[in-house]
Amino acid sequence: MLVVSNIDLTKNVQTIKPSTFLKSSIKDFTLNLNNDYRYLKTGYYVSVHAEVLGSKVLPSTEDIIDAYRTPIMLLKATKAGIPTLPYLVTGSVKQILGEFRFPMIIFAVNPFSFEGFKTAKNRSALYKAVKSLSMNYKFAVCVQPLLGEMFVVKSIFGRCACNAELDMLSKKIYETLRIPICKLHVQRVEQKTYLCALQPLKKEELLPDDIELISKEISEMPRRDDLYWQG
Repeated sequence: MLVVSNIDLTKNVQTIKPSTFLKSSIKDFTLNLNNDYRYLKTGYYVSVHAEVLGSKVLPSTEDIIDAYRTPIMLLKATKAGIPTLPYLVTGSVKQILGEFRFPMIIFAVNPFSFEGFKTAKNRSALYKAVKSLSMNYKFAVCVQPLLGEMFVVKSIFGRCACNAELDMLSKKIYETLRIPICKLHVQRVEQKTYLCALQPLKKEELLPDDIELISKEISEMPRRDDLYWQG
């Protein structure tokens, strides 16, 4: 297994830098370990390069595109039995007002924005959020109702060091979307947790304990006959 990583891991894990890998013709099972897999980012190109070489790679380019397009991600999550809330994909504020009451949350759909999400509690805030996240109405946005409390958790190979419920949810999300390192936007409503979006982590958000966990998971991979290289 070839581990291509832009993250400095523990010394017992051998990795290759993305810049080196992208100049190589190495063929092997490839674990693309990156804090940011978004379209046209280095993490995305690592998976593209591995696939061009004919290697199986985790995550695949299809995994990446699906996971970081919130409507597609929500559709896949729903089909897999992961709790999600109703959502609307549109560029029309009028349509949004016809579907949802305030407050609501708005995510970008276009591949060039990364601003987390915006909360709209009134018409003025909604117009500003849609204009910003749609790049002046060039793209649609994904709107969901805000029914409870929003919070963010880190997911590392499906592990979440929060509580048992979130750990199980994170595991199911990883099995479905196959993104090794990411940030989950979830909403807690009446004792139930719903997945709202998946977004990249910043490198500075990875703590020493996270690095240890990543290294441990990688070291155990070759001995596992599980989801890592299925599909």
